Amino acid sequence: LANAFVALADNPWAVSYNPAGLVQIRTPELATFYVPQQFGIPELRTISLSAAYAVNPGTVGAFIEQFGFDLYRTTNIGLGYGVNLETGVSVGAAINVERTAIARYGVSNDVTLDVGLLGRPLDKLTIGFCLKNITAVRIGLNHERLPQYLAIGTCYSPFKNFCLVTEVEKDVQFPLVVKAGIEETFFEFVSLRCGVANNPDKFSAGIAIRYASIEFGYAGYSHSDLGWTHQIEVAIQWGS
Repeated sequence: LANAFVALADNPWAVSYNPAGLVQIRTPELATFYVPQQFGIPELRTISLSAAYAVNPGTVGAFIEQFGFDLYRTTNIGLGYGVNLETGVSVGAAINVERTAIARYGVSNDVTLDVGLLGRPLDKLTIGFCLKNITAVRIGLNHERLPQYLAIGTCYSPFKNFCLVTEVEKDVQFPLVVKAGIEETFFEFVSLRCGVANNPDKFSAGIAIRYASIEFGYAGYSHSDLGWTHQIEVAIQWGS
């Protein structure tokens, strides 16, 4: 969906994209995500794991992600919580610990805070909001700001097994990004997805196949200058 997920946020990755969405998860879920080589470059590898578990009240979620190689590596660990305030409205927050290690330069350990909101003003429309790094944490001798951005999106489902997502994202240091995607589910176990975004221009497409409590997903996205990237996800849901 070209990462247009702030208003959907219906799986454990919500802890990173919009922690308010965690309340949509009512049974334990575990997911792993793997990018073997971004844009065909083996050093640009990402592997991550996320989980969510419903408590009373609300839902807790956690993730760990590692990106890079020996000369440059980032490791992120996040813990989030989402809870319903009233019917159709939920809020959430996530605390993240980010470790950046650059060969011959050193290591930086930083803590950031995210907040999110999810509301359903209409039966078929959901609106999502997330502010990342609200404390504007900076790293290094030059006090470089870690990514800090606001994302606002919608998820519209005019009929069963179909949704249209839209999103705008603004990093304080970069131009506005506009994203959109659609998902269609067939026979309750196969979902087709595609999305587009700008800044930079990107097209994505993927498929998810569910069997019992296990889901396998593949997605790829094409960067206008750097080429194609493959992504794989496996998720397990207990008690569904």
